[in-house]
Amino acid sequence: MNSLQGRIAIVTGGGQGLGRTYSWRLLQAGARVAIVDVVEDAAAAAAAELGKHGGADRTLWHACDVTNEAAVDAMVQRVTDTWAGPLILINNAGGAMLASRPVDDFSRAEWDHVLGVNLTGAWLCAKAVLPSMRVRGYGKIINVSSTMVSKGWPVGLAPYIAAKAGVVGLTRALARELGPDGVRVNAIAPGYVPVSTLKTVHKPEAAVALRERIASEQCLPRTQVPDDLCGPIEFLCSAESDFVTGQVINVDGGWVLG
Repeated sequence: MNSLQGRIAIVTGGGQGLGRTYSWRLLQAGARVAIVDVVEDAAAAAAAELGKHGGADRTLWHACDVTNEAAVDAMVQRVTDTWAGPLILINNAGGAMLASRPVDDFSRAEWDHVLGVNLTGAWLCAKAVLPSMRVRGYGKIINVSSTMVSKGWPVGLAPYIAAKAGVVGLTRALARELGPDGVRVNAIAPGYVPVSTLKTVHKPEAAVALRERIASEQCLPRTQVPDDLCGPIEFLCSAESDFVTGQVINVDGGWVLG
């Protein structure tokens, strides 16, 4: 598994949840991986654990709030000062972040926060890696959207669904603009993947009901797991997808189709 040999991957939100899974897969595929997370302890623990199995010299961690432009710029500078090679950015930081509720119960500050992390953060990280990608005439940006954009459901997640819809638009705009620079920009749209996070979005009984309903609506009637996303992520990061850009790949067991 050396499809990413010699490449450098930055994974935002890489210290926990799906980001940690992506980081491990990219490390296994030969990349050097920068694990970036707003939670310092999570980033450090993930880098230590992955480094034990994949090589401590091939991992680093960096605490960073992706909504802070100066912090994002400093993070990318550190990575490119440490390692040289074609750059990959996985814009994974984000999530629903807030408890599910009616749209008119969200405050403006809560709305701005969810859009800031999921959408503005992706834009800031993309901006920060562009100089390095343009110098090489090559780069890969993979944004993480959600199948929920196509469904407009579950009810109660309006800020998150709006932000992830923005990620789709950002992906297409960047792909169109950056293609002449050799930068490929794509997105994956996971279905419902139950993972442990620091934020509680659904009450336990609601989460179980949601998981069972979604699985029953999929073409493949089982609950999605993080490893289901790793193959598409690796493909979009590798040379095998060099003629793929501007795409949103649903990885959802056929939930949208269902």
